[in-house]
Amino acid sequence: MAKRRRVRWDRVAMVFGPLLLLIIIICVSCGGSNKSKKSPSEISAEQPSSMDIVEQTVPLQSQPEMTDTTVPSGTSVTAAAADPAVNYKQELIVVIDAGHGGNDSGALNDPNNPTRMEKDDVLRLAQATKKAFEKYPNIRVIMTRETDVFVELKDRCSIANSAGADFFISLHRNSALTGDGVEIWINNDAGGDNTMDKLLATYIMELLKEVGISQDRGIKSGFRNSSSNEQSNNYYVNRNTDMPSCLVEMGFMSSETDNQNFDTHLEEYADAIATAVVELVTDRNLFEVETIQ
Repeated sequence: MAKRRRVRWDRVAMVFGPLLLLIIIICVSCGGSNKSKKSPSEISAEQPSSMDIVEQTVPLQSQPEMTDTTVPSGTSVTAAAADPAVNYKQELIVVIDAGHGGNDSGALNDPNNPTRMEKDDVLRLAQATKKAFEKYPNIRVIMTRETDVFVELKDRCSIANSAGADFFISLHRNSALTGDGVEIWINNDAGGDNTMDKLLATYIMELLKEVGISQDRGIKSGFRNSSSNEQSNNYYVNRNTDMPSCLVEMGFMSSETDNQNFDTHLEEYADAIATAVVELVTDRNLFEVETIQ
């Protein structure tokens, strides 16, 4: 009877053990690699398309108060909007006041043989200025008159005060028989701080000069021919409006140069007035102005 051979398992393990361990390591590595890799279709499904990626803008009114200067990723805000001290309004209200109207012609180019009237010129400029503001959707313009009608001074002020306007700009042309150039009148300081009035007038004057005027006659306080700083010696609309205001004398009706400038640069003057307001509130961080693209 043949002798039965004994199996030496220790030798089997010695030979096949390392090979089995190598096979296990390879399987584990391949499995981990397959889990980390995804098909192109899976990757595409997880990634947003270019149509889904839209820049987010925080509305002015819903902007939360920030305690630091960190701007959330994917959010577009200006430095001013991130400032919790700035209290933005939804819209800026500007009142444009075309002087005179109806049976009040205002100044004439020639009292003996008039061919143009102040009331008509300033209405044209007011309408052009309103149009110039239309490129800013969050600025609302209110006109004290839009046709050839007479409006009492107290009613002009009431329109602005009732609307809670931010600025009041009254448009006129000078009535002196001789002279030329632009001058802007503001309320004197007797009734309180007129810093914003001065800034409004200064910004307007500077931009009108860039367009081209015969001369800069200055920013003046009070009322023409008045030597007193009493509150009563102010133009009515400057004295009785609750917001920063100015009265712009857009050249002399008796000056051929001023008349020519007025007719030639009407729309540029209007744009200068609108731009002056925008630059003032932007520079002073009072309001964030939007622009129609």
